Amino acid sequence: EGLFAGAGASVAAGDHEPRLSSLVQYAGYALRRDRTSFEVGLIHRRYDTAFDGDVRRDFFEAYGGISHGAMKARIYVSPDYHRSGRTSYYGEVNARLLSVEKWSIDGHAGLALTPHDTGRKGLRDHYDWRLQASRPIGRLFLSLGVAGTSYPVYSPSGKARGFVSLSHAF
Repeated sequence: EGLFAGAGASVAAGDHEPRLSSLVQYAGYALRRDRTSFEVGLIHRRYDTAFDGDVRRDFFEAYGGISHGAMKARIYVSPDYHRSGRTSYYGEVNARLLSVEKWSIDGHAGLALTPHDTGRKGLRDHYDWRLQASRPIGRLFLSLGVAGTSYPVYSPSGKARGFVSLSHAF
């Protein structure tokens, strides 16, 4: 409960040498009532590359969220998400599906509403999803799973991909 701020960085490896792929800075305020928390905040995101070279890789978004027990939902609004002056929306639900000793299995589902690139009226929709198993290892946190998206900026094929993540919070 109260003010919070943080930052994150991602390093990607695969067919190429490891590289810094994204930077994220965030700040907000959370209010807790029993097992339910409410939060509002601002996020700045910077991506190194995207499959679509015409998109903006540096943008801000505001968000509001609610969490209760093992479930969290957030709504994001960005006035410049990938294209200046074109408001986009994103909603997500995250849930802890199972916990066994130090392991947890979590699920994620998201829906993006973004303006058409061709100037057509209205919004187009894209989904994303993730299923991952995670556990602490000393001071680190290991996650492995599978994720997919229909958003061509991040995945031109739309195929699900496996991932491994090792993180450290300080």
